[in-house]
Amino acid sequence: MTAALTDAAARVVPCLNPATLSGLPLPQFLALAAGAGFPTVEVSIQQAQACGPGPLRELLAELGVSVAAASGILPAGPVLPAPLLVDPDAYDACLIGLDERLKVMAALGCTVATTVLNPRSRLETAKARGLARQRITYLATAAAAYGVRLAVEAVSIHTGLPPELDGTHPVAGTLPQLAELLDDTGTDSAGLLVDSFHWAAAGADPVHLTALGCRITHVQIADIPNGRTADELTDDHRLFPGDGALAWPSFADALTGAGYAGPVSVELFNPDLRALPAGEIARRSHHAATHCFTLAEAAR
Repeated sequence: MTAALTDAAARVVPCLNPATLSGLPLPQFLALAAGAGFPTVEVSIQQAQACGPGPLRELLAELGVSVAAASGILPAGPVLPAPLLVDPDAYDACLIGLDERLKVMAALGCTVATTVLNPRSRLETAKARGLARQRITYLATAAAAYGVRLAVEAVSIHTGLPPELDGTHPVAGTLPQLAELLDDTGTDSAGLLVDSFHWAAAGADPVHLTALGCRITHVQIADIPNGRTADELTDDHRLFPGDGALAWPSFADALTGAGYAGPVSVELFNPDLRALPAGEIARRSHHAATHCFTLAEAAR
């Protein structure tokens, strides 16, 4: 084991994203995550609101789990988040209840709100990037008032994008492009969400991570399949970390070089893996999150 991998394994905290156990009520998801050994989780803030912050705090304390990050600062229905570049009417509707959502995050001790930037848009590139900067600044400023930091994700896959993320004009589909856009906002209250799957789809360049330094605010992890080119990758191809071809030593070394120490959240959309029993998914996710950085083979 290299020193970089040893250091990375010691610095990161296993976390579970609810998309990996899609469709479960929040209390059941939390129980499964805790039972598998996860000390931290991500949650949908809409689900957290529905449960109520008081009862949810009690449940989290009982299970010994903390909330590392919450999606849905811009909500799309009762569970899913909306991307940053939704149309103006939808965006205005998403802002309704923003303070209440942030209050719940703060009440749960959650310090990170995740959001996704559309990699492509129907808007021309300059206009889309200007609108993204404006919305990031607004949301980051609003979140900062509650002790919450905005974490923006760059989507680097080219195939199989849902319509709400797609368009004819590029926006910012790589970490360097997103970092430049965030720098242009001038706010210190927004950072980057690094996703290992998207990092691999963008070429798996370690410099894309090390150059970010302290701007890495949250990390999500999944593996890529063998024998697929970057242009072929879709979210359905996500594998348990350690089960595929991703260069985990390079990823770990780059995270260490950037100074990241925090949650690494297993996020899967693979329909075949989601079809497994929920308890097995949770256990395999925990094993993967705790062993991929030490090059141990993920359980099969």
